[in-house]
Amino acid sequence: MIYTLAALVLLSWGGNAACRQLFRMTGLSATEAPTEGETTSAEDGKARAGRVIGTLERLILAIGILTQSWNVMAAVIALKTVGRFKELDDKTFAEYFLVGSLFSLLWAGLVACGWLIYDETLGLDLHARLMDLLGPATGG
Repeated sequence: MIYTLAALVLLSWGGNAACRQLFRMTGLSATEAPTEGETTSAEDGKARAGRVIGTLERLILAIGILTQSWNVMAAVIALKTVGRFKELDDKTFAEYFLVGSLFSLLWAGLVACGWLIYDETLGLDLHARLMDLLGPATGG
């Protein structure tokens, strides 16, 4: 069960840290996130909200992957896009948004697949038990 806790930590804090590092490497962090010394309370609130949204996004995507509910991925991206639709006219923001969204998809997929492999080979096979509980409604 510790591997499940590790996956949750990777999806939340690990995902946020990795995403910030990716933004730094690509030079996108300077366009959106001010440094700690420069932040106002509104900017700090936006950054915090972005981390919460990213964490929830990765958790929901991982749940969709684990339950084989592929439409969850489309719904998450659609909700994010609707929420930021007007801002997507700005090319710099659109790139920032796409990099963050695609990274979240990739990160959630990697963590969920890692969890599945570990669970099936060395773990308690929680995924099979979950799928049995969910029954045929999930297609599994």
